[in-house]
Amino acid sequence: MYKFFCDKLENNCFILDDETTKHLKVIRIKHEPFMINYNKEFYQCKLVDFNRAEIISKLNINNELDFEVVVAIPLIKQANFEIAIQKAVELGATKIIPYISSYCDKSNFNIINNRPRLLKIIKQAAQQSFRNIIPPLLDLVNYDKIIGYEIDLKLLAYENEKNSFIKKENKNTLVIVGPEGGFSTDEIKKAIQSNVKIVTLTKTILRAETALIYMLSKIV
Repeated sequence: MYKFFCDKLENNCFILDDETTKHLKVIRIKHEPFMINYNKEFYQCKLVDFNRAEIISKLNINNELDFEVVVAIPLIKQANFEIAIQKAVELGATKIIPYISSYCDKSNFNIINNRPRLLKIIKQAAQQSFRNIIPPLLDLVNYDKIIGYEIDLKLLAYENEKNSFIKKENKNTLVIVGPEGGFSTDEIKKAIQSNVKIVTLTKTILRAETALIYMLSKIV
């Protein structure tokens, strides 16, 4: 069954935005029921006008984790960054924070300027993966802000760490992956001083988006 997000409700009908009405037209939904996510709740609906969906019933569905998962993603190549945010949403991330560190390539800094595109990717991923929420994309911050983030558990993947593996703890968690150039030794020292747990992933060196998928698969 198709699923869409909506933020307008009038007289037992959801008022659909232009993007959703276009999608419904493309997939030729007329009388078939579909789902609307409104205020983190799912509803089974039917189309009664080109941009109005009437509620048939409320559904008891919760696909969210019992704990918070915040992901910190450096400014990497655009295609890789988009994959990272998409997969983070699919795997249950509750917030996405882009950040800059010492070895971030300056040629990637314009990624964050295309915010509407990034928000669209996040929304589509949340829709496809049956999320109750659309995770927010927070403002760009520097590395020091990331490691100083207040949360129960902070994990940072570092290729030179050898014997510290990720354990599933069901705690509010910050997941930090590094840029193409990795982390400097000074950044790792700062992270340890900020109570960040440095973890090892695999024997091979992973791209940021692959490392993120791996880490999330271990904690969700």
